[in-house]
Amino acid sequence: MKRRGTYSMMSAAMILLMVLIMAGCGTQADSGSSTGSQTASTGAGTASQEETASANASQTKSFTDPTGTKEIPVTPQRIFSISATTQLLALGITPVGGLQYEIEQDYYLKNAASEVEIAGDYPPNMEAVASLQPDLIIASSFVEADIIEQLEKIAPTIIYPWEDNLYDQLRYIGDIVGKKAEAEEWITKHETKVVERKAEMSNLVGADETVAAVEIFKDSFQVAGSRNMGYVLHDLLGLKRMPWVQEEVDKSDGFVVYTEPQSLEKLPELTADYLIIKVNDTQPGSTEFYEKMQESSLWKNLPAVKNGNVFIVPHDKWWSYTLFSTDALLDEAVELFKQHNQ
Repeated sequence: MKRRGTYSMMSAAMILLMVLIMAGCGTQADSGSSTGSQTASTGAGTASQEETASANASQTKSFTDPTGTKEIPVTPQRIFSISATTQLLALGITPVGGLQYEIEQDYYLKNAASEVEIAGDYPPNMEAVASLQPDLIIASSFVEADIIEQLEKIAPTIIYPWEDNLYDQLRYIGDIVGKKAEAEEWITKHETKVVERKAEMSNLVGADETVAAVEIFKDSFQVAGSRNMGYVLHDLLGLKRMPWVQEEVDKSDGFVVYTEPQSLEKLPELTADYLIIKVNDTQPGSTEFYEKMQESSLWKNLPAVKNGNVFIVPHDKWWSYTLFSTDALLDEAVELFKQHNQ
């Protein structure tokens, strides 16, 4: 009986062990099945996401620009840019291609230059543009009608109003590419910075003091109006223009890039309390003309010169009118006056 009980207990133990082993195998099999199912599900999800992106890329919407209503991709994948590169980058989009004058010459686009294919200078090389297979082309309103017509043969081409201010340009392009929220986010952040820098500048320059930003060419000079460095200094930072420059801006509905070219004889008109000088060193002879200007008694008698209120700024950083240059020049301008006041 004893022996039989031992055998029974052993048999029971063996049966229990086998059950546990089978249960363990069953658990492992179930786990494998679950993982397989999860993997398959994840794979299906990825495939679904890719299909959705592909579907969005193939969908179109109607968009009306100054040249008419066109069908464009809802989610463009390969955008070619003509003076829209900064706006696209601000929205988180790297264009597939652009032009040399905008990208390679812009100090603030150096990092993007290696990522954006250059299709010649202006006018664009149509063969090079076509080789990039863009699904959308965004171009500035200064592009001539015959160029637009050629571009339209390659891909739908939308013209944005370059004459608008930078914020409205960004909003317009944000609408084109379906990134309105991102445009407003960038603008809000920039507006906050403008308020801060303007407050700093008000402590550095008197409310009645005038400032003139002057570009020097090979045989003339021009004063910045309401674009480029003039936009930053006057429209954003609130620095007062010379009266005659303000009159020109007012007569032109606020749109003056630069005044007409002025000769040396017009130097006495630079009556500003502060002069910001930018020598266009991309034009041969500009440096020599500035040297000649400085030797003139007319120059030496200018208020800013006599008071030591003349700043020299680098052309590469101060020449362009873009979101990135404007953002950077807010800091550069304030720092310029801070150092001067030390």
